[in-house]
Amino acid sequence: MKGATALKVRTPRNLAELNKAGTLYTRADEEWREGRARSAFRLFLSAARAGATPALGIVAQFYDQGYGVRTDPAQALRWYREAHRHGDHSVANNIGCILRDQGKLRQAISWYERAARAGDGDANLNIAKIHLNRGSNKRAADYLRKTCSSPWATQGSKEEAGVMLKALTAQKPAPHRGKAQHEATPDCAGGASRRQR
Repeated sequence: MKGATALKVRTPRNLAELNKAGTLYTRADEEWREGRARSAFRLFLSAARAGATPALGIVAQFYDQGYGVRTDPAQALRWYREAHRHGDHSVANNIGCILRDQGKLRQAISWYERAARAGDGDANLNIAKIHLNRGSNKRAADYLRKTCSSPWATQGSKEEAGVMLKALTAQKPAPHRGKAQHEATPDCAGGASRRQR
């Protein structure tokens, strides 16, 4: 990769090295809080390379969002994967988003599923959107319901899933005449609402 920062992460060998990594992380956090993104990025990068594992995902996010450094999806992906390898499973959804944006939908779904298994309720909404774009409405509806029922999905994701689920339900063909049909449709506020068609 042209101009790419090499991924060099070391494991601290002793308490002194661990303290150095922690000090770099603390300084980076202070710079970030003061609004000095470029300086914060350099310090988070140094902290990550020195072995401060919480800095790995932050470096990835800086590359992903362009905080203090030029946006670089390839570097963001590399650092997110390194963070995941070091036990930060909260980055799995972000990896899925980058892969989705690159058109690698199978890989994206795999990472979204990892995120959902790790407790990221919003990842199910991302899977649902891929299935909707593919025209797989039944699968999409299943993931929208998972989003609605997840205790870990954000309220915004639950509301968005509810709107999408209603739209999908409205697209279903009408039942045969003469048959009364009752259907329970999920409600993102919890439970199910009864509705007659």
